[in-house]
Amino acid sequence: MFKHKKKLGQCFLKDKNFVYKAVESANITDKDVVLEIGLGKGILTEELAKRAKKVYVIELDKSLERYANNLKERYSNIEIIWNDALKVNLNKLDFNKVVANLPYQISSPITFKLLDRGFDLAVLMYQLEFANRMVAKEGTKDYGRLTVAVQSLADVELLCKVPPSAFYPKPKVSSALVKITPREKYKIENKEFFKKFLRAIFQHRNKSLRKSLIDSSKEFGLEKSEIREILEKFIKEENVDLSKKVFCYSAPELIEISNKLSRYIE
Repeated sequence: MFKHKKKLGQCFLKDKNFVYKAVESANITDKDVVLEIGLGKGILTEELAKRAKKVYVIELDKSLERYANNLKERYSNIEIIWNDALKVNLNKLDFNKVVANLPYQISSPITFKLLDRGFDLAVLMYQLEFANRMVAKEGTKDYGRLTVAVQSLADVELLCKVPPSAFYPKPKVSSALVKITPREKYKIENKEFFKKFLRAIFQHRNKSLRKSLIDSSKEFGLEKSEIREILEKFIKEENVDLSKKVFCYSAPELIEISNKLSRYIE
């Protein structure tokens, strides 16, 4: 009998209503090549295989091989990749959509790995708390570094909440299906600086943006006195308002400030 592995975060989706919701929200057609991360017992994989041109499934746990073999006997368009999703070179796979019940412990790194690779659309299962942070609005308690990092790269929509009873074994937390549509609405001029900028300011999300930058000066390899001097010049020359609390700035506002500030610091 198969034993779920807690260290891999295995909670298999068993409620087909949410499987159908995920697949329908992704609008899968016979022209789509889909990536799934985490095989489970294959109920999502099967629905994807019925509709898609091809389905890649990345799965780390070889003890699930009997479920994979059963599926491959019935569907010729499934390819299983036995590996850690964080280690797979996604650029070598020709998928255009992603539908998955993600292992929650890799939610953040796999999301940004996927966004770096690029895709047309993704419907992904996350822990509800994580999903709320992804879709949060500025000025709210859930708004933070994750919010801005994701929303700077994509439109994000929380489709529905998913109760623990939809999984086996039952997780201790609720989940949510999230739709992600990448877009280049905002131009980030210096992506490495932007990452550094977000890391610096959200260490002090309840302070003013100016104060948070000063208190996190070491993120930029500067002393507080140095960045204070730079910010005085920056505010004067660019006519930028850094007086609001960090979590009250929208993603586009922070991108604009980062773009301008990078010219003064880098």
